[in-house]
Amino acid sequence: MNKKTTSKSKSARLKNSRQAMSRRKFLTATAASVGGAAAIGFPMISRGVETHTFRFQSTWPTKDIFHEYALEFAKKVNEMAEGELKIEVLPAGAVVKAFDLLDAVSKGTLDGGHGVLVYWYGKNAALALWGSGPAYGMDANMLLAWHKYGGGKEILAGIY
Repeated sequence: MNKKTTSKSKSARLKNSRQAMSRRKFLTATAASVGGAAAIGFPMISRGVETHTFRFQSTWPTKDIFHEYALEFAKKVNEMAEGELKIEVLPAGAVVKAFDLLDAVSKGTLDGGHGVLVYWYGKNAALALWGSGPAYGMDANMLLAWHKYGGGKEILAGIY
């Protein structure tokens, strides 16, 4: 072999070695970039270990449609909370009598209740305005409109 051939082959090997090294660096950097972008693209979701359970009681028996409404509400909240919150709905009489529900929630015996405001008419006669029947000739929609837009909500807040 002459000197020209030897120097060309050394030069070619050195060039190939640099290209190989350059490709490795490029592939490593690309893999790191893709991995970093994927990590940034997915939010870190930390799961709380503790599930908060609330015990609610309704004022209706198990097979009543209003109790079923309470169960449906709890089911939707439980699904949205993804295990961090659980609402357990009990039927009337499970912990306290139906008409004792408000006091039980106030004292902390229960975390919440599902009932009709007029059930506590004995505590404040003004609660009759939110009863099941029409109040002063209003139908259900008029009563809701009065509650939301006519000052009813503020009166109720004052009663409670």
